[in-house]
Amino acid sequence: MKHFIYIVFSLMMIGGLFAGCSNDETDTPELTEDEYPRIFGQWPEKKADGTLGEFSTPQDKPLEIRVQYTPSRCCEGIWYVDGVEVHRGIGYTYVPTTQGKFNIKLVVKTPKYETVREAIISVVEPTS
Repeated sequence: MKHFIYIVFSLMMIGGLFAGCSNDETDTPELTEDEYPRIFGQWPEKKADGTLGEFSTPQDKPLEIRVQYTPSRCCEGIWYVDGVEVHRGIGYTYVPTTQGKFNIKLVVKTPKYETVREAIISVVEPTS
């Protein structure tokens, strides 16, 4: 009986420790339009000589570029190919029609700031 009381008392102490450690409040930062927008996702790095990095795709295969940006509810992403707006949204699928090199630019804007990513799309011979 004496051991039973110690076991129950020990379990109550352990349970109290776990209950005391719980915290229902989460310290999540609130991102607002006062923050610079950030772009997350795979994007080609600039080359050693400072020229733009390259995406490469065969002419018969679309290139899907998927990114995310924050603060998402305050941002708008605008995609340009060779200076012409082609899409608004988080991702973009480039469907090549001819071989060559094309400039792609993503501009992510909040009401106050903007962040830009640029690269070259290199369209090569079809795979078939």
